[in-house]
Amino acid sequence: MRIGIITIVKVNNYGAELQAFATQKKMEMMGYDVEVIDYLYYKDWHFNDTAMAQPLVKMNGKDKLMYFFKYRIAAFLVDKVMPLINDNVKKRMVNFRDFHRKNTKFSRCFKSMDDLYREHLDYDVYVVGSDQVWNPGASSSIEPYFLTFAPQGARTFSYASSFGVDKIGSSIMPKMKEWMSCIKAISVRETSGVELVKRITGCDATLVCDPTLLLDKEDWKPYMKVVLNMPQRYVIIYQLSASQTIVDLACRIAQEQNIPVYRICKRAFWVEQNEGVKNILDAGPAEFLSLIANASCVVTDSFHGTAFSVNFNIPFYTVVSVKKKNNSRMESLLRYVGLMDRMVRDNVGVKCFSLTTYDKNKVNNRLLELRKLSVDFINNSINC
Repeated sequence: MRIGIITIVKVNNYGAELQAFATQKKMEMMGYDVEVIDYLYYKDWHFNDTAMAQPLVKMNGKDKLMYFFKYRIAAFLVDKVMPLINDNVKKRMVNFRDFHRKNTKFSRCFKSMDDLYREHLDYDVYVVGSDQVWNPGASSSIEPYFLTFAPQGARTFSYASSFGVDKIGSSIMPKMKEWMSCIKAISVRETSGVELVKRITGCDATLVCDPTLLLDKEDWKPYMKVVLNMPQRYVIIYQLSASQTIVDLACRIAQEQNIPVYRICKRAFWVEQNEGVKNILDAGPAEFLSLIANASCVVTDSFHGTAFSVNFNIPFYTVVSVKKKNNSRMESLLRYVGLMDRMVRDNVGVKCFSLTTYDKNKVNNRLLELRKLSVDFINNSINC
């Protein structure tokens, strides 16, 4: 049975690349022939934004100008110019591309919505994957992520899809309901997503685990690449937003243990500089996995930084912002596995924190339950 997955991929983001790979890999392990539909994300400067690809929320002139400069000019410079003048950018891009070349099976590349809809795809099952595929604020059409390009009557389902927001405007609900009717079985990755699907369609959605949690540590090991010249023990920072609390907490633990602090940077240029923190600028997905798996402690504000720490049984702290309200995914995971004490508000002092372990067996048993529920959903959706 052939399965095609459409998701957000090839965006040089650790979480995006690893969730796409994990979705494909788990279904392959279940005995299916799977490939990722190589539909370019609208932020890729190669993407051809035709008239067909109108955003769900209409953009004004200022928004269109920002979109052009941010996702056309800036993306071109990062992709074509920066590698020529910055070795770390070049190495990082090579590492990301090598990971997919070795591990991810892609269809031919579709550079526009028109291109995708003209193609006569012949998968037995069509899947829209994880990440914020249904974010109504996207600057291009999100219709393909509702599988409206699939042949009429085809088996379709979503796996751990996300809206990226907690509320949807009433003006766009009818269109989303129309598109969502093309998906036979719906699963989401957040409790807020379950509520939104109910509001939009009146139907129930299944809450499943992030694709990266479908694989356990042993499943991930073959895809790790050892980073040379790393010490035996170290603290890893992986942060998406600037936070002095993250740096202070990591340095506090490192000082207590007399070990160094390294930071996996989300990009290879314009990065933070902090005394006592060594930046790793060129890691790809394989290096990212290895750095997390071999750390003595991880300090992060990222969901995937948290998820991999939990999955690999690494001591960690998840720092959340008291100002932002996008912590629901991390809180849901930590609450489910019984590790809410690992969540740290960014307005607290760090002197009371130290390197502590947790009941790994209890956590692993909870992950097994979540994994089984999620795999059952996949099997039932494929074989309905």
